[in-house]
Amino acid sequence: MKLFVYVLRELTAAFLFAVAGMFVIALPVIAVAAVAKLQGVNTSGVLRFLPLLIAGLVPYVLPLSFLLAVVSTYGRLAADNEWTAIRMAGWNPLRMLLPALLLGGALSVGTDWMLEEALPAIRRAQDGYKFRAIRDQMKELKPGETELKLGSFFLSSAWREGEDFLNAILYVPEHGREKARTILAERVRFQITDQEVFVFLTNARILIGPSDARNQNPTFRIALDQVLTEKEGSYGRTRHKTSTELAELAKDPKTPADRRATYIYEVHDRRALSTTFLLFLLLGAPTGLLLRKGTQLGALAAAVGYALAYYLLSMRLSKELATGNVIPPALGAWFVTVVGAVAGLVLLRKAFKQ
Repeated sequence: MKLFVYVLRELTAAFLFAVAGMFVIALPVIAVAAVAKLQGVNTSGVLRFLPLLIAGLVPYVLPLSFLLAVVSTYGRLAADNEWTAIRMAGWNPLRMLLPALLLGGALSVGTDWMLEEALPAIRRAQDGYKFRAIRDQMKELKPGETELKLGSFFLSSAWREGEDFLNAILYVPEHGREKARTILAERVRFQITDQEVFVFLTNARILIGPSDARNQNPTFRIALDQVLTEKEGSYGRTRHKTSTELAELAKDPKTPADRRATYIYEVHDRRALSTTFLLFLLLGAPTGLLLRKGTQLGALAAAVGYALAYYLLSMRLSKELATGNVIPPALGAWFVTVVGAVAGLVLLRKAFKQ
């Protein structure tokens, strides 16, 4: 029992350290992504967006952190000859995997809940925040501020008079069937709602491609998703739906065949991703044991290679094959996991024989 607790404590400490280290390393990248998604939004708005981005990464960071913890813990046991001592004491090597199985099982259950229920809500919150941030940025312009840039939308004026921009030039990006427009106006005023912006112009000159039109007092509407870098303003996307909702849509006879394949794949892919803890245990433990004579860095590099291969194959190749009806969607979602588990069992058998 003491040995079990000892290994579990070492695994947990290594796992927590890996999680903290990965988020510290990823924080600059996350910050850059936040700025890119909220172009034109002030610094405080971007900082408030960071927790939502970080929360969305948790289901993907936890499996990799677990893999690194398994490799480092079992590699250290082997390097310090503790693994040899345990074997000589008559312990079945499979018993030594039980602490990792317990930790991985608990993490798998939590990750499955996050992927199937919490992550869609987080993604809806991310997109909702983009709308609110852009709307608030347009509402809360500082007095006298004469420029506004949000994504591809741009406005510059000579001066302000109250809420109005005077002698202004606007660039409105292409959206749907509406072509991009460059507008010159004596006066510009905004009226902002939850999902759109109404623009009131005075003495406007509107340039659309080669055409040049003049209009005394035109008014037009800009959808807020038109000025977002990623046009995701609807919550009807697969990524926004829980697994229960996707399963119901897949059973609906009115759902087109291609969409049904996408929904089935997404449900099974989330479940497969939550089981990667077991997969990474089967790959990580023998990697740490087999590479004990080399450097710990080599074992960790191999672990990162496993994770990259898994995510690239499952998110790219498997998805294309499954959603393209080359193979059944459920099989496509689980294929990489099953193949990886078989490879892990082969490695584990080899490690236990040494």
